[in-house]
Amino acid sequence: MTGRAKKRAGSPRTTVLFVGGMPRSGSTLFDLMVGQLPAHCDVGELFYLWQAGPLRDQLCACGLAFTACPFWPRVGKEAFGGWDQIDVQEMLDLQRRVDTTARLPLALLGGLLPGHARRVRRYLAVLGDLYAAIASVSGAAVVVDSTKRPSTAHLLARAPLVDLKVVQVVRDPRGVVNSWSREVPLPEGAGARAYLKARPLRQIVRRWVTVNLMTEALAARRVPLLRVRYEHLVRQPVEEMTRVLRLVGIQPSEEATSFLGPDGLATGRSHAVAGGRVRMISGTLPLTLDEKWRRELPGWKQWVTVAVTWPLMRRYGYR
Repeated sequence: MTGRAKKRAGSPRTTVLFVGGMPRSGSTLFDLMVGQLPAHCDVGELFYLWQAGPLRDQLCACGLAFTACPFWPRVGKEAFGGWDQIDVQEMLDLQRRVDTTARLPLALLGGLLPGHARRVRRYLAVLGDLYAAIASVSGAAVVVDSTKRPSTAHLLARAPLVDLKVVQVVRDPRGVVNSWSREVPLPEGAGARAYLKARPLRQIVRRWVTVNLMTEALAARRVPLLRVRYEHLVRQPVEEMTRVLRLVGIQPSEEATSFLGPDGLATGRSHAVAGGRVRMISGTLPLTLDEKWRRELPGWKQWVTVAVTWPLMRRYGYR
């Protein structure tokens, strides 16, 4: 347990709205949208903070480098006494050793594997301090983490100082496959590479099924979970944001969703530390449904995708 965690023993838990689901399912758009809600602070994919921030000093969504950003240095000071006071390599090692799908079952055997249990406690203590500092510096009641990784969400469900809520963002798997069929450029300085790599069909359909099933499984652990379809998010954004507000216990109102208008989504600069290129957008973003897969994805790929994912597609309302 970190020094700050000891001081906070008995303190109220930090409400974390965790965005789960398969990448390229509209989660960055959701993150950008929900970050405009009152009392919400979106920080992007926090799992990648350690590489993007202290290690590589990449661009924050505010347009400044991590160390020049007015937000993240304050968070580091609040959480750890400064980013130089936390061992980044230790955190990367902990991620590899506890926060993966393959290692997740080990967390359930804490009594039999005390060494692994200690690593999990250390990992969650650091994350607890980090979330609390984000809430303190931003003044927000809800920290929005769009990491998406099911393993992270399942570990957070065990974190004593985190009040976890989960939104599962789903998209027609044919749209996800089509998006992963091409490289996606990133803004200069916003990532370790200049683009996100394309992935093969077999990998994407397998991950679409496993990631969504693992995210669904959080409900069985009594974690409050809300499913949002990308297609509904674009077509009915006010309705979806109203559902999110109810999930975190905030009274919905017209004022709370006033950033959604006939021209689209009115955004301000956020401090999302990692995520899709949409996070760098500031201004009004038109909400246009992306269904390029209907004309771009070859017929045989559509057929294979449906054949593999059909049970979940049907459950989520896709045909």
